[in-house]
Amino acid sequence: MLRFPTKRCALFWLVALATAQFATAHQLSVFAWVEGDSVLVEATLPKGKHPKMGAVQVYDGEDRLLLKTELGPNGKASFPLENWETGLRIVVDIGHGHQSYWILTPYDIQQQRQETQ
Repeated sequence: MLRFPTKRCALFWLVALATAQFATAHQLSVFAWVEGDSVLVEATLPKGKHPKMGAVQVYDGEDRLLLKTELGPNGKASFPLENWETGLRIVVDIGHGHQSYWILTPYDIQQQRQETQ
């Protein structure tokens, strides 16, 4: 059994553990890859769950907004591969401050296109 020297120490660890669990409970991971002339995006939450909705914004390598789309109920989205010469940054926002992104460099895009064509 764990013994804490004081009640304050026990309270500190209880709050720390609860906070750590809460922080990881809402972690959003984003993955994006190229298949042919399309970019596929998948957003996941812990334990393999998918967000039911969310906004997807795509920026070029010079931070210009190229397009906006939505995640489907399965946590996935796709869009045509255009204007990729400077790379792409795909940002997924599921609300309440939960946002993450994936970067596809021009090299990544070129390699993945060649593999799937």
